[in-house]
Amino acid sequence: MKRLVAILSVLAAAVLARPADAQLPEGPLGKWWKRPVVVRMLNLSSEQQGRLEDIFSRRRREFVDLKADVERRQIDVEELVAAKDSDPKKVAASVDALEQSRLRLRKAATMMFLEQKDVLSAAQWQQILDRRDEWRKERQMGRRGVGGDGPERPAPGTGRQRPPRPSERRYGEPPADR
Repeated sequence: MKRLVAILSVLAAAVLARPADAQLPEGPLGKWWKRPVVVRMLNLSSEQQGRLEDIFSRRRREFVDLKADVERRQIDVEELVAAKDSDPKKVAASVDALEQSRLRLRKAATMMFLEQKDVLSAAQWQQILDRRDEWRKERQMGRRGVGGDGPERPAPGTGRQRPPRPSERRYGEPPADR
């Protein structure tokens, strides 16, 4: 039984620590339509920025609820794994529920990004596609600074220092202040 608990603990830790890249839409982080460097790069009009903000605003409460569900389910898994006499079936069911919750959040983020895509011209969308690798690297660099592993980095495109936000790296919800 101890060996099974140890194996389940390792499995749960691996699931909980997996990279966040697979959870994020392929685009810039945050309220990218407000970032001056992205606005200039895409030549976004103020009308486009307003429509993008409206899409985000309509979906914001949904993201709050979905993120909270993921966090609650993550706590459930951690508590089950930490228990002395973990029931493997309960742990497995809890991990499945966590993954389904993460999937719902990922789907919502992807659908929002898809809705935002419709606001852009074909040329603007192609520019986003051309920059995906750059934004993926920004996300990866930002994650390396979490938890004291490295110095705080400026927010991409801003040059200013600020503490990293978990929402930028874990679940795909655009932060509210960019």
